[in-house]
Amino acid sequence: MPTLSALRSSPHFAPPFAHVFVLCWPILVWQINRLFSWSRREGYPNILYSVSRWGFITIVYLGDRQDPDAYKPFPRIFRPLTDPSYASDLPACLATGEILTAVSILADEVGGGSSRLWRESEGALLSQLINTS
Repeated sequence: MPTLSALRSSPHFAPPFAHVFVLCWPILVWQINRLFSWSRREGYPNILYSVSRWGFITIVYLGDRQDPDAYKPFPRIFRPLTDPSYASDLPACLATGEILTAVSILADEVGGGSSRLWRESEGALLSQLINTS
């Protein structure tokens, strides 16, 4: 049950509190708590209501109830990062920067200075740059 100060500071309930007389704020808090407990119990997610100057709530329109047989997707469950399924098959000594350095050295040795072509082609495969015929 939310308190008076929590409801009054909420951006959703500030307009009703500005509309109601200050002496009637406890009535408004009581009415809001009754409305929300009733809406949860009955299953009405959308309710249109009006508030009088004395803090009394009148229900103007009730939305459709939630269908209990309606499809509800399964909640997503995230594994912790320590889960072994996140482990890699690559050894820890092979980092991305080391692999790129090894590829450019390999291109220099095999292609006779083709690392410049490797950089200019923006990631083309080495087998396409070296003529093996």
